[in-house]
Amino acid sequence: MDNLTDDSMGEKEIKSDRKIYCIWVKTGLEEHYVKKMQPLLDGAEGELSGTLYVLKKKMRLKNGKEYFETLFPGYVFFETSESDTKKFKALCESEDFIRILPETAAARFLCDTDANVVKSVLQYGSTIDILHVEFNKDDKIVITDGPFKNFTGKVVAVNRRNKRVNIQFDFMNGLKVVGLSYEVVSHAK
Repeated sequence: MDNLTDDSMGEKEIKSDRKIYCIWVKTGLEEHYVKKMQPLLDGAEGELSGTLYVLKKKMRLKNGKEYFETLFPGYVFFETSESDTKKFKALCESEDFIRILPETAAARFLCDTDANVVKSVLQYGSTIDILHVEFNKDDKIVITDGPFKNFTGKVVAVNRRNKRVNIQFDFMNGLKVVGLSYEVVSHAK
């Protein structure tokens, strides 16, 4: 199964017995890492199985040309039902690998809040389509459509000319800013 196709908008669902881990890899090499490591996880004889995901977003330039960009640069998400993190050693055997967060020796799956962000995106495929929104800097917003539906955040920057917005929300014990093309958002009450 190819999780990296730019038109992968089919719905995916993570089974409740499966956990999501975050793997930190060299920025810009996320897809290369997945293409190299996913076959090891798909092999019938392997002791570790699961699926690796690179979350991406579709962007549009002011000339109308569209392209794809990594949503969380440097992060690859690993979905598995395996609970013995000692078996994750195979994932470390790549020159693109940095560590499994928070530390490879003490790998922990994402908390429910963070896992829900990843699951929400994966419901729409691993690529987020262009979202349409209208709001101003410092507005508290609720995203009303797409993979981040019902997520709240704060607008930190708006580029109306290029129809882009930067939204800040809590993810992995810190504030993360995600830049998105915009279409549908409403103000938080």
